Amino acid sequence: MKQLLTVWISSVLLAGIACCKEPSSPSSDATGEVFRFKRLVLSDLYYCDGVSSGDIDGDGDADVVAGPYWYEGPDFQVAHAFYQPVALPPAESPSNSMFSFVADFSGDGRPDILVLGRVHKHQAIWYENPGETEGLWKGHVAFHRVKGESPTLVDLDGDGVPQVICHWDGRWGSIQPDPSQPRQPWRFIPIGAAEDWPQFYHGQGVGDVNRDGKPDLILNDGWYEQPQSAAAGADWVFHRGLFSQGRGGAQMFAQDVDGDGDQDILSAVDAHGWGLAWYEQLGGESESESGSTFKEHLIMGNRSEIDRFGVAFTQPHALASADINGDGLPDLITGKRRWAHGPDGDIEPGAPPVVYWFELRRQNDGTVRYIPHLIDDESGVGVQILATDLNQDGRIDVATASKLGTFVFLQQ
Repeated sequence: MKQLLTVWISSVLLAGIACCKEPSSPSSDATGEVFRFKRLVLSDLYYCDGVSSGDIDGDGDADVVAGPYWYEGPDFQVAHAFYQPVALPPAESPSNSMFSFVADFSGDGRPDILVLGRVHKHQAIWYENPGETEGLWKGHVAFHRVKGESPTLVDLDGDGVPQVICHWDGRWGSIQPDPSQPRQPWRFIPIGAAEDWPQFYHGQGVGDVNRDGKPDLILNDGWYEQPQSAAAGADWVFHRGLFSQGRGGAQMFAQDVDGDGDQDILSAVDAHGWGLAWYEQLGGESESESGSTFKEHLIMGNRSEIDRFGVAFTQPHALASADINGDGLPDLITGKRRWAHGPDGDIEPGAPPVVYWFELRRQNDGTVRYIPHLIDDESGVGVQILATDLNQDGRIDVATASKLGTFVFLQQ
């Protein structure tokens, strides 16, 4: 069961490829409501480690983008190649497509696709949507390299131009296109002072940490506060203070987890090891740059703590946040990355490639619990996971891409 690789045929009928199943152990939330996910296999080949979505063909349905293909919604049975597909051996190094982002970069009203490859090997390329379903798209170089292991696409400063959060020449900031010259290489806009940031930096995200209405940049080493008014290139105040004391995580989020009115932080403790956590904002100014202090609360630990948390798996290198059960509280979606460093690397590389959602529950005594619910145990994650309503039925669905292929899980 292999996907058609003929380059010049960009539309591929996946009737013999896509399959579906329901998990054998559906989960239930605090109300007892049962949650099931139908599993669709869009591809069983390794092309990419990230997945995104957007209405690529303008028909009103959400399409899935993963690696060289976009898959037509709402059933995702037809794939279209927008750059040359090359399937890779799963045991070897990651592909040239680690992240996909969808936005109108050209300004013509059609969604384009930005593809980010490996931090140290590939340029960032955006592919211009020609408005036709057949044929490969023209690629444009966006930037030399995008450094940092969990970049995100966001309008950070509210000017209507999409930006990719990363670091360059020792400074954190963003790359963004010039709307007047969209096909020219993008520029880097720094926000912080120069430091020796590793190119494979783990733990980054965007969120309004101080609730002033402006998104801030969150790192495992602290957070950059966006000024209320600042010229492009001005330094942001850096509130230094480690979240994870280990390697650091993947995507990071700012949310009011415990309902006390301030923003807490969620992250993986170690994207290649054990642990998920939320970091409670305690408030109070210190004598250093740190500002508010944060207290770590584990959501998931190592295998010795499985009785306490209900589950244990390593390499939660892709995180998403969404309200899976519709109770108004943001849940966490993650899974085990498949062979980040091959079948013999990292911790427990042969363990089941699971995907879970963690249900946020606020207890009557003011404490917080995250309850794990299995979505799938035959797919795993890469470095980017998608949680959104893909088939427009009012329920949050999940999509992943890993070395085992590309998958959609439709909530039933």
